[in-house]
Order: sequence, then structure tokens, then C-alpha cells
Amino acid sequence: MTLRDMFITALENLGRRKVRTVLTSTGVIVGILTIVTMVSLGVGVQSEVRAQFAALGLENLYVSPKEDGEDDFFTRYSTPERSNPITPAVLTEWAGLPGVVGVVPSISLAGVNSAIEWPDGEIDAVTVRGPQVFMTNPFQRPASVVAGRIAVEQAGEAVMAQGAIPEGVRAEDLVGSSLTIILRSPRGESQRFSLQVVGVTDDIRASVETSAFDMAAMKSWWFNTPNYLETQGYDTVMVQTSDVRVAAQLLPTFREAGFEVQSLELILDTANRVFALINVMLSSIGGLALFVASLGIINTMIMAIYERTREIGTLKAIGASRSDIRNLFMIEAGMIGALGGVVGIIGGWLLGILLNQAITWYIQYEDLPIAATFFVTPWWLAFAALVFAALIGVVAGLYPAARAARLDPLVALRYE
Repeated sequence: MTLRDMFITALENLGRRKVRTVLTSTGVIVGILTIVTMVSLGVGVQSEVRAQFAALGLENLYVSPKEDGEDDFFTRYSTPERSNPITPAVLTEWAGLPGVVGVVPSISLAGVNSAIEWPDGEIDAVTVRGPQVFMTNPFQRPASVVAGRIAVEQAGEAVMAQGAIPEGVRAEDLVGSSLTIILRSPRGESQRFSLQVVGVTDDIRASVETSAFDMAAMKSWWFNTPNYLETQGYDTVMVQTSDVRVAAQLLPTFREAGFEVQSLELILDTANRVFALINVMLSSIGGLALFVASLGIINTMIMAIYERTREIGTLKAIGASRSDIRNLFMIEAGMIGALGGVVGIIGGWLLGILLNQAITWYIQYEDLPIAATFFVTPWWLAFAALVFAALIGVVAGLYPAARAARLDPLVALRYE
């Protein structure tokens, strides 16, 4: 028998018992659909993280000083103990390093009690933050402008988030107005800082962004340290390099100098390894369903041997070899697996589209600052799932095929 004859015969045999063929392939469909859906989730999340990291720049380094003291309740309100502060002089030195194209300093007011004082005397709690130099949420969409501009260009300026504006106040009316930030210390003292609003973003958080200089002034008052930048320096500095190779060369230099350094490329490499482990774990769920499906294929093929015993004897009597019979049954089992694979791939792809739409609807309904496609089915995943499904069918058909090949033609022809 030629290979073409085997395929035609296998199709005809599967067509005789259409319902049984469909039911047998259902297990494969469920397994492949589960694998495609689960892995597409891992692929989608991984691709979104990669895109966000690439947008931020894999060539950037994030440098911060080491804290000599312990961070606990009793030291939270005391001046940080830094033996290697990143002062303005250090920033100037880093800006002149070969391959460095820019340095962006940042100061954090974490743990500082801050609020907005409105002209009518009302006070609302707010988070005051400086320029964001490090990604906090890979799925958070960038803030867009509502009024004015959303970039702080010099000291004394502030950009408000829409979530910090009281109801009934228009964003356009705030642009150009004066904003008063109140800091309250654990000592019971308070200090007001006046800023000019230059823009409003659509961020739903109650936050205000200002310059690193103004943040340093606030922290100087908070710790009662007039020369805070000269003694304690900045909390984090983004060192922008010309390419990834320069960043890799500078990373050990900063660490040898006693600084803590984070690289997006190293973080992305670690994330990729984590995602690979997650994909394996998600795939194992579908693998269990495929194992059960393989038992169904074995059962179906063994039943087919009993039903077609005389047919097998006839094929051997007219010259079919053992290998022909074995290959015929293995092709049939492989077709069952491939049929389930095709349907499972299409079902998983459609389910991913449906889930993406549902997630998008929920994000819009809740007005969450998230923009991402969580389920992505690349071509290689579909191809690998199809090959795997067919392979499961072939492997499941090994025993029934070998059993069919061993039938004695004389006994098979007398079988009733």
C-alpha cells in the first residue's frame, strides 16, 4: 500500500463512525483548547511586559544609594543614613561618563503626610510625587493630557491628576492657578508649599507631580535638614545610556562604588524565565486532559480492530504487510488527534478573543488605567499545538496498531 492509499483508507474508516470519531477527538479538543488558552495568556502578558520595558528603555540604569540604617517604625521619620549619597555633584560627574546621554533624578515622599489646601479652606489628602523614573505597573497606560501640559519643566510647577480634583471643579480652570501643598510632621508641625498648576492628566489617582527640586525642599523641611541634597542626595537616578552594551559596562562600576543598581534588561531576563515556568505550569493543565484523551483514542482503535478483523485479514491476504497495517492504524489515530487539534486551536483562539473583549469591557466599565492585550495566540503556538495533538494520537495508536499488525490473516478471515 502506498502512503496515499493509507491516508484515503484512514479517512474512509474514520468516516464510517462519525459520531465515535467526534466523541474520541473531544478529549483532544478540550486538552488543546486548554493549552492554547492558557499559554496564550502567558504569551500575551509576557509580550506586554516586554513592550513596556522596551518603551522605557532597556539601555537605562536605575541607581540608588544604600541605606546604612534599618528601615523600621523608629527610624521612619529620622534622616536617612547614607554613606554614598547621590548629590548634585555626583550627578554632574555621571553626566560626563562615556556613553551616558542623560541623568534624571527623583525623590520619594513615601511616608510623608501630604494634602492639598483649596482656596475655600477645604483640605484633601494627596500623594505628592516627583518625575516617574521607574515603572511601577507594566500594564498601566500612560497618562494623557486633560488640560494644559503634563510635563514639569522647572521648579515651582505642578501637574495634577484628575483624581485629586474635587467634583464641580473644571480642569481648565485650574491651569495657571496657585496650588498649596501642606505637609504635616509627626511633631504636629505643618508647612505650606506653593506651586503653580501647569496641567491636568486623566490619572484617577489623587496625586500631584512636581519637580525634584521642590521634592527636595519638602524633604528638607520634613527631616529638618536645610542642606538635604548636599548631605542625603536623591533617592533614585535614571542613568540614560546610548545603548544596552554601555549600560552593561557601567552596571558593575556603579555597584563597585557602593550603589544599588537595577537594570531593566536584567529584570526582563528574570521575568522571561518566570514566564517560561508559568507557561509550563499552565500547559500541564491541558496535558492532563490530553492524557485522558489518549486513553480514549487507544480504546477507540482497539474497538476498531475488533470491528475490522476480517478486513485486516483481507488486506493481508491481498499482499498488505505488517508495516502497512501498523501504519494504517497509526495514521487513523494521528488523524483523530489532528482533528481535535485543529478544532481546539480554533476554539482557543476564539476564546482568547472573547476573553480579551470581556477584559477590555471590564476595564472601561471600571475606568481602570490599564491598556493591554492579555491573550495572544501566535502562529508558532498554533503550529506546535497541532503537531503535539497529532503526535498524541500517533503515540496513543502505537499499541492498537502493533496489535492489528500481529493478527494472523487466516484467523482474521475466519473471525465472525
